[in-house]
Amino acid sequence: MRVFFATSECVPFFKLGGLGDVSHALPVALSRLGVSISIALPYYEKIKVPYREGSCLGPLAVDFAGKRELVFIFKARIPNAKVDVLLFRHPRLQLYSNNPFQFFCVCLATYLRQPHTVPYDIVHCNDWHTALLPLLLGENNKTQKKEHSTLQSRRYKTILTIHNLLYQGVFSVGRILDTGIPASVLHKIPTPSGSVINSFREGLEHADIISTVSPSYAKEIITPAFGEHMYHVLRKRHDRVIGILNGIDAWIWDPKTDPNISKNFSGISVIKGKKENKAYLQKSVGLPVTDACLFGFVGRIEPKQKGIDLIMEAARRMPEKHFQVILLGTGEKKQVAALESLDLKKPNISYISTFDERLARRIFAGSDVILVPSRFEPCGLTQMIAMRYGAIPLVRKTGGLADSVEDGKTGFVFEDYTADQLCRSMWRAIVMREDKPKEWLAMIKRAMKEDFSWGRSAKEYLKVYKQLASSTEK
Repeated sequence: MRVFFATSECVPFFKLGGLGDVSHALPVALSRLGVSISIALPYYEKIKVPYREGSCLGPLAVDFAGKRELVFIFKARIPNAKVDVLLFRHPRLQLYSNNPFQFFCVCLATYLRQPHTVPYDIVHCNDWHTALLPLLLGENNKTQKKEHSTLQSRRYKTILTIHNLLYQGVFSVGRILDTGIPASVLHKIPTPSGSVINSFREGLEHADIISTVSPSYAKEIITPAFGEHMYHVLRKRHDRVIGILNGIDAWIWDPKTDPNISKNFSGISVIKGKKENKAYLQKSVGLPVTDACLFGFVGRIEPKQKGIDLIMEAARRMPEKHFQVILLGTGEKKQVAALESLDLKKPNISYISTFDERLARRIFAGSDVILVPSRFEPCGLTQMIAMRYGAIPLVRKTGGLADSVEDGKTGFVFEDYTADQLCRSMWRAIVMREDKPKEWLAMIKRAMKEDFSWGRSAKEYLKVYKQLASSTEK
């Protein structure tokens, strides 16, 4: 089984968000199952590959915007893994901020169509950045059920993974036409300033399989509330939409060996370990060292998704002596300012306006509860990491949060996106911890035993790859 994994970011080469972690961990886990997998990534200016660890495969002639461009392909490897990384180098691909992804998709399609390229069984695309690739490879428009191919004969089976439908890659028609895709096959969206093309939608129309990062999110995105203007396309293709829960690297996230926390611990030593880590954390962020229930939050400070507004309202309503809250993250200026103001007014609230991975790990290790009250959450890794570190997740019932946390067993789950429901759930956690210590300890131990490893997710993807590769459907 040979897989071509197209992405815009991949650890350790380049990372902006969770996609970078997934693009590293999933291919590595698949390679351990015997899959021959190559990751394709733009060779951004910030990427530095040691001379002895990379090699140049040579130039590739790419036609784009009426010109022929020479793109140089370099090959590197994921450290300590049997996974090749193909880096495409050209001035157009130097900066992520320049939105180079139409050009990147043309580079990938050109590379895959080369006669000397050994065919891959699967081309796996990720998010809007590589969503034009199925169309460029000549995939049929699956919603129209036509027999003819769009650009050239079909050679590959394609998967497009939705990591977050909030970001879609909307551009002017002219920018998409630079790729050589005929205007007749595109879906123009009229706007007051002229027609645009939605890159994600084009991919959803043409890929063989649409996957996303949790079973619940796969169901949510075919509804108007979550589909972000594309639910009609997803609804038409609902039989091809699947959800596979993302995982975490159990070796990286391990309280027994994590060098960043003040006291290592396991499920056996969790009570003592959590107590020491909690006291160290409280001191380091300027909170009183007390036994009050400590709630942590690690994530982006933004208004559309993460539930920061609910946390701030809950912090204002609830009696201060019973709880503390530590929040870590950067983001939207207005919410950041509101959190900084709350920090100054409330002695039981600490907000750190930065991103510090060491402190993030200490929050997981020292908090009693981790808050993830998201409006929506395609998968979410925070709740999985929290469980590894014996911090009970308190989540809203949406997306991957609903699939990974069992209310009353491994965490606390509330349904409606309201401050009232968050307050009630926080109070449930406080009461259980104070009044039912045996039940609290049992919940911690159940949570720590949960298996969210990438090996589990990789097995599900491999099953899909094999089914798709053996399918004769056009």
